Amino acid sequence: MATSSRPVRVIQWATGKIGQISIRHFAANPMFELAGVYTTSADKDGVDAGVLAGISPLGVAATTDKAAILALEADCVNYLPLAVDVDDLESLLRSGKNVVTAVGLTFPAPDDERTIRLQAACEAGGTTLHGGGIHPGFVGDIFPLVSSRLMSRIDQLVVTEVCDFSDHPGAAMIFGLFGFGREPDEALGHAQAVMGEIDAPYQESMALLATALDLQVERYTHELTMAVSDRDLTIAAGEIRAGTVAGMRRRWEAIVDGRPALVFLSNWKMADDLTPDICDGTNRYIVDFVGEPSTRITVEHLEPSVTGDPGYPGRIWTGMSVVNLIHDVVTAPPGIRTHLDLPLGRPRGLFHKGDTWRPSS
Repeated sequence: MATSSRPVRVIQWATGKIGQISIRHFAANPMFELAGVYTTSADKDGVDAGVLAGISPLGVAATTDKAAILALEADCVNYLPLAVDVDDLESLLRSGKNVVTAVGLTFPAPDDERTIRLQAACEAGGTTLHGGGIHPGFVGDIFPLVSSRLMSRIDQLVVTEVCDFSDHPGAAMIFGLFGFGREPDEALGHAQAVMGEIDAPYQESMALLATALDLQVERYTHELTMAVSDRDLTIAAGEIRAGTVAGMRRRWEAIVDGRPALVFLSNWKMADDLTPDICDGTNRYIVDFVGEPSTRITVEHLEPSVTGDPGYPGRIWTGMSVVNLIHDVVTAPPGIRTHLDLPLGRPRGLFHKGDTWRPSS
C-alpha cells in the first residue's frame, strides 16, 4: 500500500496515445514511480517506456509478458487497452493491484455478470477498481453533479461533446469501426450494429448522474444522425468523398416524468459546414443547465494544440481524469468504486517544474 512517504508505484497497461501521455506524466510527477509497462505490440516489446513516450529513457522496458506484469510489486495499474478484457482485469485485481481505467466501467450495473466477477476479484485481492474518462466519466457525471450546486432549479441538463477526428491517423478506427466515408444508409446500419460497446458507457454515465440527482428514469432513448460533406475531404486517415459520412451525432435521453430530463449529445466530425450542421468549432465539452438560472459551462483548451492535432488536449483530459484519482483509489476500501463512492479527488504533484511536451518530429 502506498504511503505519503513514498511515491505510488504504477504500471502502465497499453501504450497507445493516451498511454504515452500517462507515461510522460508518471515520469514528470514526483508523486509517482513507473514500475512497469505492458504493451500488446511485439514491436514495442523490450523498448524503453520513455522512448515509446517520446522522452528520454526511463530504465523501464515495455513487455508483452502478462505474467511478468502480474508478478511486479505495484500499487495501481493504469489500464488503457482499446476495450476491457474482464479476464485481465480479474487477474490484476486478484494479484493485489488497484486499477484505474478510462475505458468505461463508470457505473456498472450491480447484477451484471462482469460486475459480479470484478467485485469478487476486488474482494479476493483487497483491491479497488475505478472507471472514468473525460466523457463518459467526467463531464457527463461528476462535473455536472458538482456544478449543480450552483442551481436553484433544473428543468433539463444537456451535456454536449464536440470531437474533431480530422487529424486522427487511425484509418481502421475511422473508416472501419466508426464507419466514416460510407454512404449514409450504410454507415447508419454499420454504426448501429458495431458500436454497442461505445454506447454503453455513455448510458452508464447518464445513469450515475440520474442516481446522484435522485431521478427516477422511466427509460433511456438513443438516436443516431449521419452528416455529409458537400466536398471531398482529405483527413489524416485518408479521403472522404463528397456525399459520404463526414459527421455523426448521437443523442441519448433519460426520460423522467415523460420528458427528457438528461440529454447527452456527442458530435463527431471531420469538418465544419456539414449537412445537417451537427456542430462547428474546436473540440470542447458544454454543460447546459436549463432552469434557474439557466447556465452554460464550457471546457475547451485555451491555445492551439502543441502537436498540431486538435484532439491532443482531449486525450490529456481523458488520461488525467483517472490518473489524478490514483492516490484516492489506492486508499479506498476494496471494491468497484464510482464517483459516488470516492471523495471529490485531490490530485497530487501537479505543481512541479517541467516543460510542455512536444513531439521531436
